[in-house]
Amino acid sequence: MLCDMSTRYFRAGIGTVIFNHDFEVAFFEREKHPAGIWQFQQGGIDLGESPHETLWRELMEEVGLAQDEVDLVYEVPGWTSYVDLHAFTDHSVPRIGQTHRWFFLKLKPNITIDLTRATDKEFKNWAWTTFDDAIAKTSPHKQHVYKELQEHFQTHIQKTSR
Repeated sequence: MLCDMSTRYFRAGIGTVIFNHDFEVAFFEREKHPAGIWQFQQGGIDLGESPHETLWRELMEEVGLAQDEVDLVYEVPGWTSYVDLHAFTDHSVPRIGQTHRWFFLKLKPNITIDLTRATDKEFKNWAWTTFDDAIAKTSPHKQHVYKELQEHFQTHIQKTSR
């Protein structure tokens, strides 16, 4: 499916939850605006690009990981959305929020995340953490999305891997 991202209300993108064999999730600290915010990796779909094409492009751009360094374990059905409250006070923000397709990626053995390999300096730091910590550390307007992702993680990844 190719996407037209010209909506004036929500920017469409993809998001990833990268996890390891211990079921810890990779969480990233933004270097770019809004700097200092911790979040899962996410990026916008370019005009004419499919969500899967965006997934692999954004993963290299923002995290420095290639497609052969992770296993695509699960794709969340449907889209998640959130409203960015800054859009109502900062008129330079072009849309009121974002909507994403989410993918769960398992980091392959002996592969490490090295942000210096990223082609776009989006993040300045990263750490392994739990879903509960990720939910607590992210912006309040994204927490409902991360709670939904946690449910998918527990149901479709942790339960099926034990």
